[in-house]
Amino acid sequence: MEHFICTGGCGGISGTPGVCQMDSCPHHGKDLVSCSCNDGEHSDAKTKAELEALRETEEGYEDTNKDEA
Repeated sequence: MEHFICTGGCGGISGTPGVCQMDSCPHHGKDLVSCSCNDGEHSDAKTKAELEALRETEEGYEDTNKDEA
């Protein structure tokens, strides 16, 4: 069954898409990541979140290098 989790460390889980609502979470206000695991480990969502974080890092790297070109 599809669910949505926060990958910021707060452990937030929702049955519907949304954003993290935990004020103390580093991902507060960021989109929850879809997950369809059945074991509660959320490994597929964590992998998606890791890929997204890598993509954001690469985009930031590209943006900072544009000024040098």
